[in-house]
Amino acid sequence: MFAVGHLALGYLAGKASAKFLDININIPAVLTLSIIPDIDLLIPILQHGGPTHSIILCLVIALPALLVWKKRTTPYLVTLVSHPILGDYPIRSSNVPGIQLFFPLTSNWFSAGTEVARLAYVYLELALFSVFLTLIFTTRDIAGLLTHHPSNMLLSIPISTGLLPVFLQFPIPVPVELIAPHLILIFLLALAIFIDLKHILRLHYPF
Repeated sequence: MFAVGHLALGYLAGKASAKFLDININIPAVLTLSIIPDIDLLIPILQHGGPTHSIILCLVIALPALLVWKKRTTPYLVTLVSHPILGDYPIRSSNVPGIQLFFPLTSNWFSAGTEVARLAYVYLELALFSVFLTLIFTTRDIAGLLTHHPSNMLLSIPISTGLLPVFLQFPIPVPVELIAPHLILIFLLALAIFIDLKHILRLHYPF
């Protein structure tokens, strides 16, 4: 799954679990966690889909937060594990490496996708993005996202990890159908960061 799908899926999974538990979530944090396993793209010594995609490591990392904040951590954990479990494992085909889903218990790579269904996956991402875009506006989460908050700076991670690198390669590695959604997400997340930076500059340079 490409960045668009991961961000949309993570947001929807986090939002659904938060509604079920009747708690509020931090949208920039959810969007960042939805893509954070792909941080391996920025680490040359790691192969994409490796240890950062392990649900075991996700649980180990989340354990201290679970002990301290208990159920309030759940939507963020759901968002994080949605990346490897729902976003990568069912979609990666046998033609490419899967993900190291159970590292460090095993270094085996797992995947369940097929090359035949590749086009269907693209339209699945488009559908997820459409639902994400509709929900973020109808719930007014977009208003919170575009309001100054220190956590907005976290959005530099999904931009630099999953969204912007798409346009720094030639040929562009995502299907043409997903180029517009990538650009829309870059614009929204960059705007949130800009609003936060503008607020910080006003505090330090009021004139």
